[in-house]
Amino acid sequence: MDLRFDGKAVLVTGASTGIGAATAVAFAQAGARVGVHYFSSADAAKGVLADVKKAGSDGVLIQADLSEPAGAAKVVQEFLAFGAGRLDVLVNNAGSLLQRSPLEETSLELWRKIYALNVESVFLMCKAAIGPLRKARGAIVNVGSIAAYTGGGGGSAHYASAKAAVHCLTIGLAKEFGPEVRVNNVAPGVIDTPFHQKFSTREFVEDRTRQMTALKRPGVAADIVGAILFLASDAAGYLTGETISPNGGMVWRL
Repeated sequence: MDLRFDGKAVLVTGASTGIGAATAVAFAQAGARVGVHYFSSADAAKGVLADVKKAGSDGVLIQADLSEPAGAAKVVQEFLAFGAGRLDVLVNNAGSLLQRSPLEETSLELWRKIYALNVESVFLMCKAAIGPLRKARGAIVNVGSIAAYTGGGGGSAHYASAKAAVHCLTIGLAKEFGPEVRVNNVAPGVIDTPFHQKFSTREFVEDRTRQMTALKRPGVAADIVGAILFLASDAAGYLTGETISPNGGMVWRL
């Protein structure tokens, strides 16, 4: 089983913190040149790029708002310029809950922002990147969420439904892009990253998650990286349209 990416070019969106940051560094450690996309966390992104280079690989920072249509095209164009026209793997990790909001208090503006950031960004990135990905016979890995199965915690139905759309989009794109480009998805469980540090209580992350998972602990970003690298690699060469859910045994699907 080969999880090396020597000579390959990998673009990770939302790579300044959390799962995205860990993923960018892991691809660098596996030999890839890495595009580190970020929106507003410039200092954190610079730290990720430094770690990419410490791993012995080259990388580039790319700033863009992926909730805006022009953002995805900018990211892909800048990465292709860096990588001499090559793009082998796209990891669509950018996304956020933005804020918890019960449905009756959720404005249409917030609903649309959630979908723009979590769903439209994936659509736009895939649309912008499909040409070079086809040329490379590459892979796309989307990042969904366990919330797509559970409906999310309090005040997150908007986010959960958006992530469910990402799961469904993964299947549709796998059908459309195969056999040239494989498209798969990961659905992380409760992962102790800046996301949950911002939107969840410590009691939920540390105590309730232990009660709800078979592994009796919340996840960390490194727990998700292996699934992403696997799905992007030749080792998963006959997998497409699938979702792997590293959630510590919180949710099983038959």
